Amino acid sequence: MVRQAIQFRGQRNAFTFVELLVVLAVLAVMVSLVATGLAGSRPNFQGALCLNNMRQLMAAFMMYTHDSSDYFPPNPDTTSSVPGATWAPGSVAGWMPNMNVGGSVDGGNPDLLKDASRNLLVPYIRTNVSLFRCPFDPRICPYSGSDTNLFGQTFPVVRSISMNQGVGTKGPVFGSGSAANSPVDGPWLDGSHSHTANNPYATFGKWSDFKSIRPSEIWVLVDDDPWTINDSSLAVIAAMPDFVDYPNVFNDNSTAFSFADGHSEIHKWKSTMLIHNGVPPRTTAFPGIQYQDAFWWASHATRSRMTGSVYP
Repeated sequence: MVRQAIQFRGQRNAFTFVELLVVLAVLAVMVSLVATGLAGSRPNFQGALCLNNMRQLMAAFMMYTHDSSDYFPPNPDTTSSVPGATWAPGSVAGWMPNMNVGGSVDGGNPDLLKDASRNLLVPYIRTNVSLFRCPFDPRICPYSGSDTNLFGQTFPVVRSISMNQGVGTKGPVFGSGSAANSPVDGPWLDGSHSHTANNPYATFGKWSDFKSIRPSEIWVLVDDDPWTINDSSLAVIAAMPDFVDYPNVFNDNSTAFSFADGHSEIHKWKSTMLIHNGVPPRTTAFPGIQYQDAFWWASHATRSRMTGSVYP
């Protein structure tokens, strides 16, 4: 009787061939559903790499401020390579849609980004200048650095990341004495390149400048548009829904940002107004989803000190 009971239980625990087929079919369906979900997920691998670069640069930005009495690095509206003039030197304009159209020689010179007197984040990233570009920048250009072994070769343009023009200090080259640590003017905030700091739109030169606006609401770094990038300071207009500088939307109409609280994210745009195949003219958002995109862009770069918002 005991032997029969044991045999009976063993027979009940075995799988038939039909049952195995059912299990395999269920597993196949589950794998298909997971694969479909992953295929549609964001960020993708390149997006994740861009976000990682953003996070590391933002961490370097924060370490710089801790060593600089909480003041932000210089970020004036300039392509200067003078030591101390700006957080990331030179111009990387041009080289779109291909190398034949030409562009700034700084685009092929990694030496500028490795020079601690010109790139003020070097002490915190060492010589890892690959952090300054995202993989969605398709540009390549001739090498223009000092390594003779690399003469005649082509490389990806060295920088695609820029800083919010309303974040940073004027620096010792464009601000004398105590003015060096005063916040940038954010000249394009008024739409006419004549805006002055905090009049009326908030600019941020140190951590204590975040008063009525939380650091988590203001982006600091952005993947800049390959068609319009030049210096390392990206202009935002807050007085009207216009664009003179643009974000990179090559990642499925999305853009990577790093915010002042240290978090990074990929923002998906609702409209296609930021997609272009050449250097665009000044662009005004139409009512609807274009306006919603423009409002997100500007309201996460600054706010009016009078109204607490952007645009009329």
